Amino acid sequence: MRNPNCYESFNEGRAARARYPLPHGRYKLVECVNRLEDCGAEIAKIRRVVTGKANHWILTHCTPEDKDIWLRDLPVNIAYRLGYEVLPGLLALEENGADPDDIATVYPLAQKACFQLLDRLESARITIKGCIKVEYSLMRHDGSLLEPLVLEAIDIASLALDVLETPG
Repeated sequence: MRNPNCYESFNEGRAARARYPLPHGRYKLVECVNRLEDCGAEIAKIRRVVTGKANHWILTHCTPEDKDIWLRDLPVNIAYRLGYEVLPGLLALEENGADPDDIATVYPLAQKACFQLLDRLESARITIKGCIKVEYSLMRHDGSLLEPLVLEAIDIASLALDVLETPG
């Protein structure tokens, strides 16, 4: 079976969510943010391993031997979360007490941000699919192609969560 691209993964996430609608959105968005933060932390750990600043035993989401596979799969996994958790979670916030007008205002912004992020995720997927050494080289210079994309996905999920009023 061939691996999907980011657009296909996003659509698969949307289709899967249609089969299992969310009764409430807050818990799914919080879960999503936590998972994405874990991914960002794993990228930082991989960077430390790649640069020789840490032992490979610090890795929690992958092994030293399959860190390249985990990194290559990350763009597709983020794309899936956008379709399966973020946008549906935003729509389901009404059941958590969010104002429907606020949801209607934020949804097009979040959707546009997701589509823009999908483009960058797909670009990154193609780049590292062809040569994971690009990501490792960036890591050696304290950077990452993937890390900013994870942070952007966190920002979109957080934007959705912000629709809920903060208790005063």
